[in-house]
Amino acid sequence: MHIVLYVLAAVAAAFLIFLLTAVITDYRPDDKEALQDRSGISSGTGTSEALPDSLSILCWNIGYGGLGDDMDFFYDGGTQVRTGQERTITNLDGIISEIRRQNADIVLLQEVDECSRRTYRINEVEMLRKAFPDYHIYMAYNYKSFFVPIPLKAPMGRVASGVVLMSRVEPQEVYRHQYPSRFPWPVSMFNLKRCLLTAAFRLSDGRSIVIGNTHNTAYDTGGMRTVETDFLGKMAAGLHDRGIPFVIGGDWNQYPASYNPSDEEHSNPHFSTVRLEEERLTPYGSIVYDKAVKTLRHLDKPYGPESVLTVTDYFYVSPGIRVDTVQAFDMSFKYSDHQPVLIKVSEIH
Repeated sequence: MHIVLYVLAAVAAAFLIFLLTAVITDYRPDDKEALQDRSGISSGTGTSEALPDSLSILCWNIGYGGLGDDMDFFYDGGTQVRTGQERTITNLDGIISEIRRQNADIVLLQEVDECSRRTYRINEVEMLRKAFPDYHIYMAYNYKSFFVPIPLKAPMGRVASGVVLMSRVEPQEVYRHQYPSRFPWPVSMFNLKRCLLTAAFRLSDGRSIVIGNTHNTAYDTGGMRTVETDFLGKMAAGLHDRGIPFVIGGDWNQYPASYNPSDEEHSNPHFSTVRLEEERLTPYGSIVYDKAVKTLRHLDKPYGPESVLTVTDYFYVSPGIRVDTVQAFDMSFKYSDHQPVLIKVSEIH
């Protein structure tokens, strides 16, 4: 009897220590934080270089290099937690090769890991810095936990991940904006804290343009996506009132209002996208996406002919910017559960 009590006491003590550590290390970002350049490129002095009049922007949720075509994922109805280390490196090499091939002026990435257990402590930001020495690099965390305890049989462990913006032209200022959506405590200590990364650049006529990188809530506990969309709409309204054009790209985890999802896209009880409430955004801009290519696959099984595909990756563009092309590239989800999307814009007014 005493032994049982000792064991129970030890388990209770270990749990309390774990919970206390989680509370102490809980990531508590400010509502707005200035971000520093990770590239190591010497900062310019005086007036910053202007963006070109015709601009290309690549957007891609790279699935932290761990969600290639071999993977399903436990949270979406699959069984796996992480792929092998060799495959992770192969995925990252393939992602870097594709980014290099696209040769965009600005690159917006989601799910970039920094020394997380699920990606074998690989510092992906450092990989990008070395692979693209002529790009300025900024990262905004949206997932930081000293230990994610699920699934219980093979916990994810430490996670540090976020959204990244890379640009050949140095921005005037870069900020992380905390979305007001939030999971309830104590789940919030082990889950994402979604954010928007914005970078202001100078145009050739001296005006500014804002480029944003968003990664919206995937597993909504009640109105979280709506709160985030409202936040974006209010920011767009403020930029509109000041005459500042913008392009915001990312993984919205929602399909565009004009997209018609299949029944299969709503059939997964673990993960299902919903319609983006575009009416909260359209007074100040429009949603543009490639209608010919699906950009996300469901992760209930590895990629194959029966995979369920949908559209969640696209851009929100202010009036006065001409969209020349928007193209998603079908890579058969080889390196990520998302496909890259490239937008080309010009005549920015």
